Amino acid sequence: MSAPSVSQVKTWSLNSHVIADAASAIDGKVDEFDRVMNSLIRDVDAVMDSWKGDAAAASQAATNSEKQISSRLGMGILQIADALTTQGADFVHACESAKLAAEHVSALGYVVADNGTVSPPPAVTGGFPADVPSGLAPEDALPIATANAATHQSDLSRALAAAGEADAALAAVVANAADALGQAADRATASVPVSPQVRAILDDKAELPADPKALNAFWNSLTANEKAELWNHDRNAGNLDGVPAADRDHFNRRNLVDLQRHAQQQLDKPEPEFRPSPRWSHKEDSPGYRAWKKDHDAAQQQLDGLKALDDRLTSQSDPPLYLLAVKDNGQAVVSVNNPDTADNVSTYVPGTGTNIGTLNGDIDRSEKMVASASRADPTATTAVVAWQDYQAPQDIKRDAWQPHYAEDASGSLDRFQNGIAATHVGADNPHTSVLGHSYGTTVVGQAALDPHTLNTDDVILVASPGLADLGNVNDLHLTGVPSSDNGNHVWATVADNDPIRWTPGVVLGDKPWSEAYGASLFSSDPSGGHSDYWNDNDPALVSDNNPALENIGRIISDRTEAVTRP
Repeated sequence: MSAPSVSQVKTWSLNSHVIADAASAIDGKVDEFDRVMNSLIRDVDAVMDSWKGDAAAASQAATNSEKQISSRLGMGILQIADALTTQGADFVHACESAKLAAEHVSALGYVVADNGTVSPPPAVTGGFPADVPSGLAPEDALPIATANAATHQSDLSRALAAAGEADAALAAVVANAADALGQAADRATASVPVSPQVRAILDDKAELPADPKALNAFWNSLTANEKAELWNHDRNAGNLDGVPAADRDHFNRRNLVDLQRHAQQQLDKPEPEFRPSPRWSHKEDSPGYRAWKKDHDAAQQQLDGLKALDDRLTSQSDPPLYLLAVKDNGQAVVSVNNPDTADNVSTYVPGTGTNIGTLNGDIDRSEKMVASASRADPTATTAVVAWQDYQAPQDIKRDAWQPHYAEDASGSLDRFQNGIAATHVGADNPHTSVLGHSYGTTVVGQAALDPHTLNTDDVILVASPGLADLGNVNDLHLTGVPSSDNGNHVWATVADNDPIRWTPGVVLGDKPWSEAYGASLFSSDPSGGHSDYWNDNDPALVSDNNPALENIGRIISDRTEAVTRP
């Protein structure tokens, strides 16, 4: 393998966006494939509702087989996009490093040939090239320039060789992914060979690693067929932290149909027969009816929410949406943009009343935060995740003052943030933040208090009723942040008209938006209410843009020098 020329790496660097564009296009095609398969499965299910008998059973078995086959093929196609995303980041970094190395040497005044040879310029003197001491006579400066040129040539040669190696590695992983896709197609109607480790999991003799970093390493060692078989074995595989976002999105979109079918089956359960008795004269008072009504209403909420989510994912979305989790208990996680490749990743934790039916509103807020972060730093990419993967309190008066919801959710949020770190690709780590709103701040706080450590650069607490803790900002544990520096990494705000201001401190502890707590405070619209922090272009609330929304974007994008203070 020969090293590329200087002009080649400059061209590669200039056109490096093509790799990300290709990965995104493939990802989009897999989404289209999933939509077609989901539509087909729905049509078959509709027929099966009224078609019974041996032929119907055979048709259903064939449909189930096609679902498994399509999962293999979809995963095989997605493996090519994964290869471009993971190895492509290393390739782009290597090309950019080689390009910058050549430009640096040229800027010093040396002559850089296209093959990487470096030589002194024709007229060497003191101070030219720039790394030659000034004041020297030409005859004294030339030996220094010659020696420096040899050093620069050696450094540039290594950079060009690294770019060539990265190019070869990228070509190899894409070729392997393409071969795996061909094998998936060849074996579409046959059993799939899997490794002994995967076979043990499929036979329920072993489990996938629980730690997100370990799971990510294991997952990336698998073939597309093995990934598909693991998902066919356990639909929860698409919800696991440590699995790359594109894979989770593919599997969970495919699972939406089954979850909707299950919710419909729950909804179709007949109302229990009621017979009046001396104790229960009205059916609404009977335990049997109340239990049925509770399950019925929950199934209706679940079905409505899943259908709304399906519609949102099916419609064209720019920026794209990634379904990172969806469960039969109504919990879901959706990311606006790919968190595995974004420069900034923020996790948004909503509060009281959160359920599958409110997910679209949380996605809307996430999209606004992405736009705000892009305004703060147009050069960076940002992903914002609407994280609903916890049982949130549903009633303000009955539930919202109880800390156990946050305590129960803290481990899940910790694990999710560790998963964000594990699956991210590229030479640089992303700037991460976790934002909680209302009771969501209590969840965030519990995830950062003993015995937990929250894997994030910044915490943003909006309209907090308290973190279920009596203390100050130094009590929080953030990965890589000394507790003494927490005040520069924990941000809080509350609007003047927000009724959360009057929540008694004895309920959920000290308020992080109070100066005594020690967090960095940022401005909100004074006239805004408890849910107005994301309003934009509303003349009734803001004159230009919402200061809370703009400040949130600045913190998410690590442009905190522009944050406005109250």
